[in-house]
Amino acid sequence: MRLLLHILAILAVMLVVLGTSACKLTPESQRTVEEKLSVPGLEESLIVRDRAIAAAVVVSLHADVELAQNKLEVECRSGKVILRGKVPSEKLKERAEKLARAQKGVRDVLNEIEVDESLVDSRISLDDF
Repeated sequence: MRLLLHILAILAVMLVVLGTSACKLTPESQRTVEEKLSVPGLEESLIVRDRAIAAAVVVSLHADVELAQNKLEVECRSGKVILRGKVPSEKLKERAEKLARAQKGVRDVLNEIEVDESLVDSRISLDDF
């Protein structure tokens, strides 16, 4: 997080400097600016962050008795979570999305979970108790 704030601060200073100097960036100078702005390890840290978010979503889905009975896939890219798999009801599909959205760092959720009512017979439901 500190690294990201540091990068944003550098970008802000560069924008102010470039804006006040009224200079035009040539393709060569643009490349030079991009090279100076590259931060070692930034890409790797973003990958780690996405993996941590995905892991948190998976844990929350497995903590739910009904959702844990389904084979759900979780993918995360730039803080955006994609849910895939099949559940027996619309209620469970919505619950999975709600749990994913509740995790720290999640920017958005794309819920591609399919409802397959044929799965109802082989499941334990909290409504049964």
